[in-house]
Amino acid sequence: MSIKDQLKIEIDRLDDRYLDLLFRIIQQFHQLPDKKTINVTGRDVAAICQEIAETGGLGIHNPDEWQREIRADRKLP
Repeated sequence: MSIKDQLKIEIDRLDDRYLDLLFRIIQQFHQLPDKKTINVTGRDVAAICQEIAETGGLGIHNPDEWQREIRADRKLP
């Protein structure tokens, strides 16, 4: 099974409250041309992270609160 198929399965299993966050994360990635292999370097990753930061991040205003909400299934240390 491909990673893409695995991602689709995992997305289908997500609680609806996480879908908006996941959608915003996915939107931040550049769309790649179909069926082409592209080598990604550390600089590419850094540039993507910088672009996310410059455009306001992922909409997480309070990281502690976000983490508590995401990890509601278990107590955090």
